Parts: sequence; structure tokens; C-alpha cells
Amino acid sequence: MRLGAGLLIAVATGAAAAGWWLPAGVALAGLLAWCAARPTPVPERAEPLVSGARYAVRLAMVPVFASVFGAYLVPDHRALAAVAFVLVVTAASAFGVALPRFLRAWVLGILLVAGAGLIALCLAISPERGTGDGPAVTGMFAAGAAMFPLLYRRETKPNWWLAGSVAAALAVCTAALYQLGPVRLGLSGVPMRDLLAAVDGQQIEPLLAGIVVIATVPAALGALRETRADLPPLAGGLVAAVGAALLDPEQALLLAAAIALAEVVISSLLALSVRRRDVRAVLSAALAITLLAWLPPVYLLLAVAVIVVAAVARPSAGTRAAAVPRRRPRR
Repeated sequence: MRLGAGLLIAVATGAAAAGWWLPAGVALAGLLAWCAARPTPVPERAEPLVSGARYAVRLAMVPVFASVFGAYLVPDHRALAAVAFVLVVTAASAFGVALPRFLRAWVLGILLVAGAGLIALCLAISPERGTGDGPAVTGMFAAGAAMFPLLYRRETKPNWWLAGSVAAALAVCTAALYQLGPVRLGLSGVPMRDLLAAVDGQQIEPLLAGIVVIATVPAALGALRETRADLPPLAGGLVAAVGAALLDPEQALLLAAAIALAEVVISSLLALSVRRRDVRAVLSAALAITLLAWLPPVYLLLAVAVIVVAAVARPSAGTRAAAVPRRRPRR
């Protein structure tokens, strides 16, 4: 669901950075997601920093989904709609609303069918691309950075799950590039709507609106659910609402990318201080630093600030353990 919601804007952000090299960027993001998607040992004294960084990674995706929701459904009042989206989702999360597993499976199936239909339309109709070839090959690093937060999960997942996510992202990005070309796609603020216009699919735009809701709402609920153990949903929701109000979809995605890449760098370097011969940690750190270097510096500065604030605000493990009431032993 996170990938489906994020691709609604990430295909344009990646195309603006990499042009025809966007699929290579997706492959780089998938490689880094595979290297980093495992538990890593860290020194106990660094646990607050690492946990704060991981909390920031999860929370940073909420403004992305909210901004995408506003850009597609209420473009004239995007910021207001994004803030309202965050507040409603936060309230729902605070009351314990969560999609059951079978419903998440249905949502995933709907998104897969919608993606397959869009790809079929793009391939069936002759493209009318704009002029120009787009950025050079080095842009694939920036595109990989933008795609990374959509594929990255620190929790252990089967390799086939990541492989399927990368394959789906490659298929959608390739079809979009084929139909619109890198320049036209990179300039699009709502790429999926522009794709429908290019294939004469304006009559099914209401269906696109439904897909946007189906993709973004469960993704935001899931992101907030993953942060419940660290801070109350209301606190995280208010921070996410500020981000949704100030950032457009591309800016929110790039900030989320910077936070996710910074978290990988921190975790990998700390893991190397415990296990010096950890090859995957070396690869993760090297590739994350490479992708991070291709993002505008302002996003790195913001990412560092967000991670530090999250590490300070988030209660330590000892504090959480003390807050849990202990059962009295039976006599």
C-alpha cells in the first residue's frame, strides 16, 4: 500500500531527476532496501538515536500520503486538504482503527489490478512524447534516493515481497516513461492523471480518485500504527500535519528519502562498530551515502534536525518499561 500511494508522485520525481534512467534508480533503491532490511546490532548507548531515527522514518511518510491525497483530489486547496487528511487519520488511529488483514489483502489486490490496467493502457496506445531525452545517467542516484523510502522496511520481510515491490515499481515507471517521455513526466505534478489524459482515459478519472483514497488512507493508517509504541498518535499526527501544510508532495517525498537514508547510514555505521566484518552493513552505508549525496543539502539538514528531535522526544526503553504496571504475584 505504501508503494502504491508513493508511486502516485514518485514516478514524476524520479523522472525529473533521472529521465530514461529512472528504472536504474528503482533497481538501486531495491538493492539498498535488500541490504538494509534486517535487524542490526547497535551499542546500547546509541539505542535512543537509532530508535528515534526509525520513528522519524515511519512518521515522515504520513505527510507524503497526505500531500498526494490533496494534490490529486483537492488541487486548489492542497495544503488544507492534506492537513485535514492527517488530522482525520490521526483521530482514527488514536481510537484504534486499523484495517484487518483480509481487508489489507483486498486493498493490495485492487491496487495491483489498477496498476496492471494502467500499464496495459500505456502500452496499447501509441505515445505522444515531448521533445528531449531528460537528465543524464547520474540522475539515477537521485531517482534511487526518491524511490528508496517506498521500498524500505527495517522489519524482516520475505525476499519475494521486496522483489515483487521492485518489479511493480519498475513496470509502472517504465510504462509511464514510454507513454509520456522523461521531460513531460518529470514536469507533471499529478503524473497518473496526466497518464490518463495521454491515453484518452479522462472518463475514468473518478476511478483514479477512488484509487488515490484506497492507496493513501490505509498507507497513512499503517504508518501511524507503526509509531504507536514510541509516541502517542496525537503527537505524531500534529507533527505530520505541520509537514503536510508546509511541503508539497515532491518536497515531502525528498524529505522522507533523506530521513530514511540517514537512518540507514546511522544504523549501518553503528552495526560496524559492533561487527567490523559485516559486509551488508558496509554496502548499506556506502550506497546510502551515495544516494544521499545526490539530494539537495537542505533535505539532509532537515533530516538531521528531525532525527535529533525524534531521538530526544521519544521515551527511552527504560522509561517505557517503568511506565508499564507490573502484575502483583499471586499468594
